[in-house]
Amino acid sequence: MAQKPVLLSLLPLLILFLATIQLSEQLEFSQSQTLLKVQQLLGYPSALSALSSTSDFCNIEPTPYLTIVCYEDSLTQLHVVGNNDFATLPPNFSSDTLFATIGTLSSLKVLSLVSLGLWGPLPESIAHLSSLEILNISSNYFNGAIPSQLSLLRNLQSVVLDDNNINGEIPNWVGSLQGLAVLSMKKNWLSGSLPTSLYALQTLRVLDLSSNQLSGEVPHLKNLANLQVLNLENNTFGPHFPSLPTKLVSLVLRNNSFRLSVPSGLNSFYLLQRLDLSLNGFVGPFPPSLLSLPSINYLDISSNKFTGMLFSNTSCNDDLRFVNLSSNLLKGEIPSCLEPKTRVVLYDGNCLSNKNQDQHPLHFCSNEALAVKIIPRQPKHKRTTGKAVIVSSMGSVVGVVLILGVVILVVSRVHKKQVVKIPSKSPSENVTSQLHNEDEVKTTTRSIMEHIIKRVPDKRAVETLTRSIKEHVMSRVKNKRAVRASTRSIIEHVSSVNTAKLLTDARYISETMKMGASLPPYRTFALDELKEATNNFDSSCFISEGPHGQIYKGVLSDGMHISIRGLKMRKRHSPQTYMHHVEMISKLRHSHLVSALGHAFECNQDDSCVNSVFLIFEFVPNRSLRSCVSGSSGEKISWTQRIAATIGVVKGIQFLHTGIVPGLYSNNLKITDIVLDNNHNVKISSYNLPLSSENKRMISNGTYPGLKGNVQARIKGEDKNDVYDIGVILLEIILGRPIMFHNEVGTLKDLLHVSIKTDDIARRSIVDPAVHKECSDESLMTMMEICVRCLSDDLTERPSVEDILWNLQFAAQVQNSWKRDSSDHSYSPAPSSRDT
Repeated sequence: MAQKPVLLSLLPLLILFLATIQLSEQLEFSQSQTLLKVQQLLGYPSALSALSSTSDFCNIEPTPYLTIVCYEDSLTQLHVVGNNDFATLPPNFSSDTLFATIGTLSSLKVLSLVSLGLWGPLPESIAHLSSLEILNISSNYFNGAIPSQLSLLRNLQSVVLDDNNINGEIPNWVGSLQGLAVLSMKKNWLSGSLPTSLYALQTLRVLDLSSNQLSGEVPHLKNLANLQVLNLENNTFGPHFPSLPTKLVSLVLRNNSFRLSVPSGLNSFYLLQRLDLSLNGFVGPFPPSLLSLPSINYLDISSNKFTGMLFSNTSCNDDLRFVNLSSNLLKGEIPSCLEPKTRVVLYDGNCLSNKNQDQHPLHFCSNEALAVKIIPRQPKHKRTTGKAVIVSSMGSVVGVVLILGVVILVVSRVHKKQVVKIPSKSPSENVTSQLHNEDEVKTTTRSIMEHIIKRVPDKRAVETLTRSIKEHVMSRVKNKRAVRASTRSIIEHVSSVNTAKLLTDARYISETMKMGASLPPYRTFALDELKEATNNFDSSCFISEGPHGQIYKGVLSDGMHISIRGLKMRKRHSPQTYMHHVEMISKLRHSHLVSALGHAFECNQDDSCVNSVFLIFEFVPNRSLRSCVSGSSGEKISWTQRIAATIGVVKGIQFLHTGIVPGLYSNNLKITDIVLDNNHNVKISSYNLPLSSENKRMISNGTYPGLKGNVQARIKGEDKNDVYDIGVILLEIILGRPIMFHNEVGTLKDLLHVSIKTDDIARRSIVDPAVHKECSDESLMTMMEICVRCLSDDLTERPSVEDILWNLQFAAQVQNSWKRDSSDHSYSPAPSSRDT
């Protein structure tokens, strides 16, 4: 009885201890106070109501209105989106006080304050945000000139000031923001001409200055090799057509004062998808070749004074979906390639023979054309043809029951799959196929379970896992037509704030800016240079041979090690035919990719056609991730290193999807395609980039045995195919056994799914023995759950690449915290909140 008062007296100490632990995982006190101060300065808007209901700001669930991202107890991203309710701001609101307060967040890298009704001039206190990389204050009421203090933020990569009342000229110091990738200031009252310093923004990808009052000639932008989006709509630029880089994806010059002809060089814009020249005064012959640009899908030249003849046999790009030729001086007939109903084609107000849309009489266009005086543009610069560079990382009795349980589970999976409609076969084919599938399932299941039972630490763990499997099997038998039980829902922790796909995605911009930072510029190699590097392609330099060519290693004259992939071309084409693909290859430069360094052509001396294409990549020794995770020999990497490696893989895939245009999807990713350098930095050595119709799978830094089985079933879904492949890699990383057959994946996924619902001991019994004692329960659960979601049969249930990345980073964070907390104690697994 005397013990009870003693225990009660210790209760306050226990509460204090737990509170201390809790506080250690929260945001620094000063930064929490800053967020509360911001809430007060903004008049307690509904978007920030979550700050009043919790003190754990770093773990607030992201919403369309509020996203807070922390790293190591510091706030790094703040996204707030309101409803543009001007009345919610207090009468004494001060933009200077607001930014001075936010400026105390010394680690803040991303700031989005959108549609909050903020007013007043952009204050000088914005200079306090010294770590800022992304700034988005669009859809507010800021006015006045752009403050010069903005130029002090040297880390800026994206500036979005859209839809405000900012006036004055664009300052010349904008060219000093050398890391800028996105500059968007549309829908303001900016005036004057564009500063010539824009030419210095070599990393610029997006420039949107539409709907302002800007005027004059557009400065020389041809050397902005990374520029993809240029929108100057609704200004008074002109009269000359601007000098532009050839890698633009979208060019919008609508509603300006361009009065002269379109340069013939526009035909070489092979990446151009959207071209809008409407509502100007362009004159001269319309170039029909614009209809057949390699990437064009949107073309609008309406309301100009283009002349010339159109012919029915003019060719068009098959991807062209919108064409507006109306209100010009065109004659002839609409090309037959524009007639399919899937296209929107407008051509009224010309002098064409087609009468489906209103046309002027033929003499109208003749008379109007005579009145147009074309002034040839005087060249201002000597034209160059320099190569552009894009610069840019899874008891015996009890054992029998366990095996039988999984066999039943697998058979139920096979039965379920057989219900799916498949092409009809003859009776003999059906019998043969069924016998083959049953033998394969038994062999696979036996192999898996023999591997796992060796790891079971005690009888209780076996019983727990067996009971869970039996329950899982029974639930399937009772409801065969039901969709497989879903895993625990993991909310997509990616901010749903619509800060524009290209303009304000912090991860996209950051990863793109880091690509190939330590690599030499992409360039064209001379064939003699490659011969010297490989001793004339000597056998001692030979690495391997794949389906499309041979791989050699070499050493350049400066000592740099390279790998060379030689591709024999089956069809005879000129070098120019391959330049579009070469330009795409030049963008493949990232810390988690085996990056491209250059190319070389071997041409036939008689007709100058290309015989071979040599692709040069950085050389990374073939130490695959599989050998470090599930290999039979060598030291295995730790759990923390496994999480870090997976994060690198996902970042590499994210870059392939969003870091280049167009993105590269369905990369058939395998764990043997992931190589590690001496610092355990991972690089994807094989990804999907078609060079031609017969050279579909061309990039590889070696040949590895991969996942065997029916991967042809995954030919659609693009990014979700890569998500499935990431799931297979996660599976091998968690289990620590090589997955060699496609039908193993389903069985192991179900085993993972069942183990998630068991206790900690049973769950760890299936994890790789090399790491099962060093992983925290929270990180293990997170890895298992995201793995199961990636392997979902339903494409729509698979997570996005961004969601995978968030979960992996969360797993890394909780693992590091767990290691710090347990560094002075021996390991003793404790049940987590999920097990209680």
